[in-house]
Amino acid sequence: MFRSSLGAVLLLAAATGSAFAANGVCRGFNFQNDLSAISLYEVAESGRTFFIKGPTSQRESCPSLSPSCRQRSFLVEGDKVVVNEIEGDFACANYVDRKGTDIASWLPLSSLSRVQVQPRWDGRWSTYDGRSVITIKTGQGGRMFVRGNATYDTGSYVNTGEFEVEGDANERDFAFGYYGGQQMGYEEANAGPRRCAARMVQLGPYIAVIDNDACGGQNVRFTGLYSRQ
Repeated sequence: MFRSSLGAVLLLAAATGSAFAANGVCRGFNFQNDLSAISLYEVAESGRTFFIKGPTSQRESCPSLSPSCRQRSFLVEGDKVVVNEIEGDFACANYVDRKGTDIASWLPLSSLSRVQVQPRWDGRWSTYDGRSVITIKTGQGGRMFVRGNATYDTGSYVNTGEFEVEGDANERDFAFGYYGGQQMGYEEANAGPRRCAARMVQLGPYIAVIDNDACGGQNVRFTGLYSRQ
């Protein structure tokens, strides 16, 4: 469970980490990621595992295990995160709690253990801001029925996007195309102008999605990290 420590930072007895991230920037899950390289990890250490700051002009040595690089936010044993990048001794991780709070920052790799995922697609999934929702139901033979809805509301107008497709619930990865109310192959859709194409991967309590920015009106995207509601 995500926590925020308001007390004074405790000094670490151990020496600071000797291996730093190459550029120190953790942007979390984003549209530039390779879905095949994204993995689910869980916190494997008891006690608190604190998120680690990246570099700034005042903290050029971060991320490291130095107390000055430690954030107030922390996780506890069993919490699960999506790791999209590993640099040195640190993992760039995303965590979304039950309230929808989303945090993306470095975690010590030594505190994490990789999780082998058995796909569990069923449920209602949402991005942290609620703009994109994907509902999945599994039928006979492991066939899954996937429906997505997304909005972009400026206050003056609302753009929307949607799709209804089918896939195999036994697979961890799912790619599809959608155009004119009909499902098609991912490659076929991605090769055509303004045809929706998307890929998604099941990661236990999360689903990661990347689309081609053609699944709805202007600024409507399904790209994001979804948690089960």
